[in-house]
Amino acid sequence: MTRLRFPQWRKQNDALTGIAVLGAFRCGTNFVKYLLERNYEVTAHFSAFGWKHAGVPIFSGGSNVEYPKMPAVFVVKNPYAFVLSLHKHFIENRKGMIAQEDFDKFLTSPLVLFDSQLEASPQLRFSNPVQYWNFVYWNLESLDKEHFSCIGFNYEDLVTDPGRIRDVERLGRFARRGEEIIAPENQMRRLGPNSKYTIDEYQTATAFDRDYYVGRKYLERLTRAQTAFISAEADPWIMQRRGYETL
Repeated sequence: MTRLRFPQWRKQNDALTGIAVLGAFRCGTNFVKYLLERNYEVTAHFSAFGWKHAGVPIFSGGSNVEYPKMPAVFVVKNPYAFVLSLHKHFIENRKGMIAQEDFDKFLTSPLVLFDSQLEASPQLRFSNPVQYWNFVYWNLESLDKEHFSCIGFNYEDLVTDPGRIRDVERLGRFARRGEEIIAPENQMRRLGPNSKYTIDEYQTATAFDRDYYVGRKYLERLTRAQTAFISAEADPWIMQRRGYETL
């Protein structure tokens, strides 16, 4: 069997300068990009492993494609909050998804995803949004740590304590910009791989409601039946790995 190894990108001073960021739609990849680039001398890449919202692809022998030579971070959002965030994104943007408008139908019906920034993008179909969450995070959680230099963060943990981003230093040495971790105060823009925004433009003018996630206010928006559906569909192994409670 071919053994794949990935040398890391480094500066002359041996500090890592590139890192990939992955995660499902609306799970905080833009938030993580800000934390990394504001606090470290590093560039966070969204397209290093292909489409950031689809996990790490399988490259077979003879495919003429190689994995990037950099470490990766992924970010997970609690599935009960995730489905609400995903539905809001669909209603407000109408990009990258084929789905039902009514939330109850959105939750329980097939979901089709594609890269709206890529012409003639391939499509991915899932039986419901929770199964999309399962797909992405099974893929990322099960990566062989011997061959992939990778670490995962829970979005809610980073919102509660942005200083947890320092755990990225387990992947290698990153040059810090300062000792204090600086976190965004406002909601983030939608940042694609080719965004022209500078880091000072990553945030919008809209304040960010941290308590919505820290205090789990999102649960108030779910009916008993909807909560039960998410609980039944969310993969138990992923829930346990990420430390999430099944309601």
